[in-house]
Amino acid sequence: MERNDSPRRIALNDFFSDDRIRLAFLILLAATIFFSKLGLNGMANFDDCFYAQKAKEMAQSGNWQVQTFNHVPQFGNAPLHIWLVALSFQAFGVTVYAAKFPAACMALATVILVFFLGKYLFDSWTGFAAGVVLSTTYIFAKYARHCALDVTLAFFVTLAMFAFVLAMRKDRRFLLLWGLSIGLAFLTKSALGLFPLIVTFLFIVIDRQWKVLTWPAFWVGLLIQFGIMGWWCWSQYQADAPRFLEEHWKGVILQKAYMGDMPPWYQHFSFIVDMAIFNWLWIIPMAWGLWLLAQKSRRDHSTALFILIWALTLPVVMSLLRYRMVWYLMQVFPALALAAGVAMNELFSEYKRNKATRYLMALATVVIILVNALPFPLDRDRERAARVVAPYVKHFAEKGTKIIAIHENFYGLNNSLLFFSDHAAQPICDNADQVAKEFAATTPVICVAHQGDLAEIQRGVKEWYPVKYTDDLVLISNQKLDATAVKTDILN
Repeated sequence: MERNDSPRRIALNDFFSDDRIRLAFLILLAATIFFSKLGLNGMANFDDCFYAQKAKEMAQSGNWQVQTFNHVPQFGNAPLHIWLVALSFQAFGVTVYAAKFPAACMALATVILVFFLGKYLFDSWTGFAAGVVLSTTYIFAKYARHCALDVTLAFFVTLAMFAFVLAMRKDRRFLLLWGLSIGLAFLTKSALGLFPLIVTFLFIVIDRQWKVLTWPAFWVGLLIQFGIMGWWCWSQYQADAPRFLEEHWKGVILQKAYMGDMPPWYQHFSFIVDMAIFNWLWIIPMAWGLWLLAQKSRRDHSTALFILIWALTLPVVMSLLRYRMVWYLMQVFPALALAAGVAMNELFSEYKRNKATRYLMALATVVIILVNALPFPLDRDRERAARVVAPYVKHFAEKGTKIIAIHENFYGLNNSLLFFSDHAAQPICDNADQVAKEFAATTPVICVAHQGDLAEIQRGVKEWYPVKYTDDLVLISNQKLDATAVKTDILN
């Protein structure tokens, strides 16, 4: 028996099936998740403050070639995301919001790319569902609100994959964009940016798309990406060859991949556990979608095979390596979102898809209003102690006071202290006796310590004066200091 839909229902179905309405809603949803209250509650010491400090020094010095931290050259990270954050600082000022803004923009752009890629490969609703999945994938949304490299990498990888699809189906000249995108992915996170190239070659071999190797545009695309990679590597090698080889190629790539003790065999499956913990909301649709794609790929379905290779190559390779973190998989989440979109498209009839879209939009609209209207935070309050003491460190350091610390890892303290105060604590003392030697100076010295260090300091340092207390960090000095003129605004 045929359904007798009323004109009003048909009009509603037409409204919610309109691509422009779906895209507008998706942008609104993703923008709310990625941008709302972005500048509140500080930043994580690792790695947000580390990257943000590099970008701040770059924007202040005008040296866009060699990154510095505490004004010392650093060669560990590729530069593209640091450049974007530095540009954001120049545009908006040095704030927490400006530090996180580029990652949030890249996350939104990635969601839009996934919508259009899903629409191009399958249909509009699959693209819409994939965009919703990606926007609400916890790890992706979390790092969209951090000053980190991984979401920017995911954008360029997704752009490269989309460009390759367009080259295969529409115009070979899109291979130039494919090559440019992989080159920019390399500039974002070095060797991890090369996985789109590996995915491309695997697809050519497995799907027997040998014709691609005869296209001049393919080789020009390769030339573009290797030109970008070679230019940056050569610029760093010229700047300081020994440090570049030691810090980047050995310290970042080889040590994380192979050098050092390998973990027990069962830890090589940690990605599965991480996905179950951090991505429980969508793990079943993603897994089912991969299964459906695997079935389609067996029937000579090139699209399904392409998404499978994109989704699985990096997890398989990284499971064999020494150093594995779930955020290293960021560039495969768009492929997993597409797989989830395929699964949900298979599950629902057209009528149920339209109905689900209406309910989803209504629910999400309520959530969007509540998120922006109510005062609850969207992020943990990070490095608050460092943010509280930072104005005091800045005030006294700029008057010539020496800043030291006790029982700290240099980067564990100074990533956040540097970003929020412009000054690092050094040297880092191992015990109270070393603090006592520093405090013997006739000029003012401030020590950054923890509340738990005060008992040891009390026994080893004859005379000290409190400057500022927090729940964790404390500032003490060898002299009485007047803190009444300190501007205590916390940088946000």
